[in-house]
Amino acid sequence: MRQFAVLVLLAVPATLPAQQNPFKPPKPAVQKFEVTSILTGDMKGNVLLAMDGDRMVRVSADTMKMMGKTSHNSTWTLTTPDSMYQADLNKKTGTVAPNMLPYMAEAYDNLDGDEKQRFTQNIADLATMMSKAFNLGQINSGEKLGTKTYAGHECEERKFGGFTVCQIEKTPIVLHTAGKLLCLNFEETATSVRLGSASPALFNPPADVKFQSDTSVSRPDSVANGFVGYMASQSLSDSIAKGKAELEAARAKQAQSGDSTKMTPAQEAQMQEACEMIKNINLNKLMADAAKAWKNALVEAAKNEGKKQAVKGLRGLIKKPKFVP
Repeated sequence: MRQFAVLVLLAVPATLPAQQNPFKPPKPAVQKFEVTSILTGDMKGNVLLAMDGDRMVRVSADTMKMMGKTSHNSTWTLTTPDSMYQADLNKKTGTVAPNMLPYMAEAYDNLDGDEKQRFTQNIADLATMMSKAFNLGQINSGEKLGTKTYAGHECEERKFGGFTVCQIEKTPIVLHTAGKLLCLNFEETATSVRLGSASPALFNPPADVKFQSDTSVSRPDSVANGFVGYMASQSLSDSIAKGKAELEAARAKQAQSGDSTKMTPAQEAQMQEACEMIKNINLNKLMADAAKAWKNALVEAAKNEGKKQAVKGLRGLIKKPKFVP
């Protein structure tokens, strides 16, 4: 579920110390497994997740009703140390892109101490803003709720805003996820778990799918440097501060009106549009756009600095004339 992936991207780094590289996850205690789950709520279907060392595959088939239309989705995704494959099994089309984690890990390592601190703070502030904007609670808190058992295995349940996630300790195995994001109710529950092995055939790309390169990340090192640089930039900090002030002002104005919960038809339409946007978000394009914005800011800053130096030079060349009476 893409919208939940975005929340995790925002939430997890914010819980780490500033100097710890958030793009270098530790080796899990269990590196081979196969988990089958069912989807309930607004999405109904089945999911199979498997890991074999440094490869992870997810196969899902679901049905979802959105804006009066029912969609049937069937996807296959594979992550390897250097690539990410995404396939639409219904359309028989797919994309392959570089695995951005190693590039972003290197980009983060190249930040200085202040930039790493700012990166962590910006991520935390973005998560807080999102939680306030959509009344999700603190999505980066990771509040512990206790332990539960699914498919015969115990997991630790944590709360991230409106979501609860139950994960087997020190593994990437999530046995249960539930929550509501905007207009979507979501629940995924493991029904069977096999540890220590995974079916090799699951990791083979579907033979009837034609894969094409994702053009939004043709230069992964450049995209990673740009995205990480943008997330660690003072300009983003300033933008977040302005956004927080505007959000608080809007919430205060709404509270003063005595109608802080009821949405107008226009607001409901905007919420629906936001739901559609999050559902269809392209994370690779999101990173590429952020990298482009960061580069444009650097170019503009360089231009402004050049103009300042040019003006100084002209002032030195053009002396104030002396008038002799």
